[in-house]
Amino acid sequence: MSNDPQNGVKGEEYLKVCPNGRTPALVDHKNNDFVVWESGAILKYLASKYDDSKQYAGKTVEEQATIDEWLFFQCTGHSPAQGNLHYSLKYWPNKYNEEAPKNVVARFRDETNRVLSVYEQQFKQQAEKYGEDKMWLVYDYPTIADFSCMPWLGSLFKFGNDLQVSLDEYPHVSKYIQKALALPATKNVYAKLPF
Repeated sequence: MSNDPQNGVKGEEYLKVCPNGRTPALVDHKNNDFVVWESGAILKYLASKYDDSKQYAGKTVEEQATIDEWLFFQCTGHSPAQGNLHYSLKYWPNKYNEEAPKNVVARFRDETNRVLSVYEQQFKQQAEKYGEDKMWLVYDYPTIADFSCMPWLGSLFKFGNDLQVSLDEYPHVSKYIQKALALPATKNVYAKLPF
């Protein structure tokens, strides 16, 4: 989206789609231009609407709840911590004409590391249960919870040093990222990104 207030995420047209003025938002042209915004809601909608096998969002209420735990953990814990850490180090100086306060950076770095330690423990258990080749976040195959965390974890290969977050401390997370980035669909998406 453009940074132009008239045409970007704060522009009148986009705000009709997403009143929050943020990305992502989806307009499903296959379903009467149905609109859904917020990444977790988009993933749940797409899986509910188009995944007839129900593997991506769960076949039973219990599977759905287990997948949702990790989906919501990513949406409400992981991405805010890592996103705010990235913002405070990269964008804060230009926005406020000063470096971000050290306690702000420390807060978000500590929380990012705490979240990564939760992932590390989960991936370790998954590797023990299913083997490293089937080490996914919830089951022995990817779900919408994986689709939610993959971009954020994958960006640590690019920005981890800038954030002073070392994946060396999280070997199972690192293996997971390598496996996820090697998927053809992931390669296709990353090839289209501007970084």
